[in-house]
Amino acid sequence: MITRGIGTVAKGMQALIDFEDVTAHNLANVTTNGFKRSQITFQDILQSKVQTKNVQNNSVDVGSLSIGARTDRTYIDFSQGGLTESANKMDVAFHGDGFFKVRYQDVDENKPYDERDYYYQRTGNFALDDENYLINKDGDYIMDMENRRIRITRDPDAIELDDMNRMDLLKDLVIGENGQIQLSNPNYNVLLQKIQVCDFEDKTKISGIGLAKYLPIYGQDAKVYTKADGTFSLQQGMVEMSNANTITEMLNSINVSRGYESMSKILKNQSDTVSQAISLGNISR
Repeated sequence: MITRGIGTVAKGMQALIDFEDVTAHNLANVTTNGFKRSQITFQDILQSKVQTKNVQNNSVDVGSLSIGARTDRTYIDFSQGGLTESANKMDVAFHGDGFFKVRYQDVDENKPYDERDYYYQRTGNFALDDENYLINKDGDYIMDMENRRIRITRDPDAIELDDMNRMDLLKDLVIGENGQIQLSNPNYNVLLQKIQVCDFEDKTKISGIGLAKYLPIYGQDAKVYTKADGTFSLQQGMVEMSNANTITEMLNSINVSRGYESMSKILKNQSDTVSQAISLGNISR
């Protein structure tokens, strides 16, 4: 029993270390576009009943006593980040829930559909590759409503990008709030593909894989689905900022440091008590 206090404090200190790891990760991504902060929850370990005797010498419950806390789970806070204007028509930001569906660049175009070839992201800093396919900053392909690569040219079926097929993206490119892409010019108006926007019924079953990219947790069904028009809004020429706040994360870090320091003092006191008990035991022999 005399060592229970040491175990309780040690568990609490480990939980604080986990909290500090999450906080540090959030702080490191305060300036990462589209980043979603992580949060952590804790749970008591084995609540023990505390009893006393009444005047009739019967046991009476007076409450419970926790023997420590531990990390329960870490989850992602998908709340909206602030939007800022970028003046780049290739930037697209979400207002509301949703994710872009992205396919890795090295996947064979003719390969049968495999969900493992895809991931999801909210970051919409797009560009065009050498063949005018819409890609993200890592060179991976943004998917349309039929899980196809999106090609932005006046004639998407044309293999060569000749002078007749070139356009001025800064002037012509229009990405609607529902993801519909078109080229609008006094000389032509071309309706192109539509960006696929997905979401998950259970966001607790998805996890980050780095660089603001997300996947369903292996072996769990997050129930991904394609969102209907009107349930989200894409803002062209805008960037969604990280939803991690520097002040909030710094305050969390300070509170963790103070809590850890307090627990360190308690641990030292408990250790001194155990040492004294051992010394008294040796003297009494």
